[in-house]
Amino acid sequence: MFNSTGGVAVLERRRSRRFKVGWDVTVTATDNGGSVFGETATLENLSSSGAFLFLTRHLDPGTRAEVWIRVPFKRENWMKYFGEVVRSEPMPARVGIALKFDTARPIFDVR
Repeated sequence: MFNSTGGVAVLERRRSRRFKVGWDVTVTATDNGGSVFGETATLENLSSSGAFLFLTRHLDPGTRAEVWIRVPFKRENWMKYFGEVVRSEPMPARVGIALKFDTARPIFDVR
């Protein structure tokens, strides 16, 4: 399938609208070596069904993760999601991680 500019059209599989945010996140997961780690990262975009963020390490698809997202209000508001890595994209100096959330409803907390 080709688009009107002659390039190949890519089928969009997302079911939720994504928002480009650049917010702080904290991720806890088990890396490929079996070690539990926590890392502060940057959230690139967010939807009701998942997120894309940058870490310093590769995570295999299927890896379970806990993600705390700092919502930039006056108070320290955080949203917590549990999810699964669906894609890991190596890039220079970091790795892009696509997560699918277990539920669209986060757990809210004030830290």
